[in-house]
Amino acid sequence: MAAAFLLLVLVLIGAVRNSERLQDRLVTRAVGGQLSAPLPTLGGDNIDIVFCGTGSPMGGAGPRGTAQSCVAVLLGDKFFIVDTGARSADKAAALRLPLQRLDAVLLTHFHSDHIAALGDMHLNSWVRGRPSKLDVYGGPGVDRVVDGFNLAYGQDYTYRTGHHGEDYVPSSKAGLVAKTIRADSVIYDEDGVKITAITVYHPPIEPALAFRFDHQGRSVLISGDTVKDDNLIKAAQNVDVLIHEVIQRDLVDIFVQALRDNGQGNLGKIIEDTHDYHASPVEAAEAANQANADLLVYYHYAPVPQNAIMDRIFMRGVDAVRPQGVLAARDGTHIRLPGNSEIISVEK
Repeated sequence: MAAAFLLLVLVLIGAVRNSERLQDRLVTRAVGGQLSAPLPTLGGDNIDIVFCGTGSPMGGAGPRGTAQSCVAVLLGDKFFIVDTGARSADKAAALRLPLQRLDAVLLTHFHSDHIAALGDMHLNSWVRGRPSKLDVYGGPGVDRVVDGFNLAYGQDYTYRTGHHGEDYVPSSKAGLVAKTIRADSVIYDEDGVKITAITVYHPPIEPALAFRFDHQGRSVLISGDTVKDDNLIKAAQNVDVLIHEVIQRDLVDIFVQALRDNGQGNLGKIIEDTHDYHASPVEAAEAANQANADLLVYYHYAPVPQNAIMDRIFMRGVDAVRPQGVLAARDGTHIRLPGNSEIISVEK
């Protein structure tokens, strides 16, 4: 029986390898099934939070395929993305986020791992039918970032419209628009959606920003890069979800020593320097407690945990400070806050 089954499998493999018609039929079925699957309904009365990237600045994607920092927030009929680290646009598309609805990108600061995919995010939303140019909010200097991307991608804008036509990739919708914002103020307040920018400590960057979103009695604050910060704690009071970056210093030290032992002392020094301007998981838990946050969510890991052992190392000491209400996000994690309720639902 087993031999007959194995023979059948080999025959099928041979047929797929040698029949172009069968290959086309299988791919057609797979693509059709993927595209016909219903898109998730996001926003409306809910705040939907989807992680498009939870990784760190150094190193590749690793076995978990992690993109750099990127969080999508959909609320009402609005869609914002906070930071666009490398590979995050690909991840947003793979997660089937409605990029044609993208209203704006909010940049916490201008480190490369928070802006690298800005051009790709522009392209992915433009070709899907984004209704206007893409606004990019950030602190002083955001105009330089936007001007640089527009300059680098300007010829690409022209090529794509010239090839595909104004009806499909209209030149009037191509390009990024800088929106310089003032920290510690409400930067957006329309249709029941309020966004507040908060100064956080991440020297030598001034200002580095966190963003708080409020809608239908629910709230979420995204830390950006920072240490345990009093200004953030104050702004996060009674928030439903506090999303906080984290560094695991024991793991960082292991990586630093391994780099030095393998003749990469320069990179080791760069990574070691990250000790003093990020928060540990325990420090982030302390901040969540002081803010009276219902759920603390870790993201933007330094370094990215790539297996169950590293996962456990990241959580060392957290239970003693905050025994419940802690979630370690991964790329693709989806958190929903239904409006005017206390429900927090999580899909990993």
